[in-house]
Amino acid sequence: MRCRVNELLIVCAVAGAAALAAPRIAAQEELQDAATPTEIVTALHEAIVAQAAGSSEQSLEQRYEALRPIVERTHDLPYIAELSIRRYWGDLDTEQQERFVAAFERLSVMTYVTRFADVTPETFAVQSSEDEDKGRVQVHAAITRADQDDISLDYLLQERDGMWRIINILADQVSDLALKRAEYHRVLSNGTIDDLITELETQTSRLQ
Repeated sequence: MRCRVNELLIVCAVAGAAALAAPRIAAQEELQDAATPTEIVTALHEAIVAQAAGSSEQSLEQRYEALRPIVERTHDLPYIAELSIRRYWGDLDTEQQERFVAAFERLSVMTYVTRFADVTPETFAVQSSEDEDKGRVQVHAAITRADQDDISLDYLLQERDGMWRIINILADQVSDLALKRAEYHRVLSNGTIDDLITELETQTSRLQ
């Protein structure tokens, strides 16, 4: 299976043919504004499994377009993007912010598409949830592996505009947001936002 820890940490992540479109639409319809944090994480897992099941019949771009709506619905990607470069965010003009968020969102979705190609319904297990500070909720889950230790996944969600969304993921207690922040700040400390956008686009191209 391709879901190694280092690959998971790159992240934080189902209009293809009918075999893939039905699970995607069902997941979106079930995710009402009142969906709980646990339902958000479960819907994400189900969408990842659905796109993996149809991966042999779809082009990469079809799989991307199928998974993109549910990733955008379950994650607050613009907020995560801003957090990842918070020290520099205020210095960017609107056009720069929009280009950075667009590059960040495409990389995030493409990472889910390419790194979870071999998962099955038994891969993900949602275990529990607990309230955190500032009104946030953490959902505890795991990637189960037959001959290896499970990989813990802790999803941190916050509510905005009446909807719960993922804002960080810890894989085996390592924060995806912290890794991104360190990486992006290294680029920005020696370069510009254009350099960082180019780096994100390069990473997306490598996944393709």
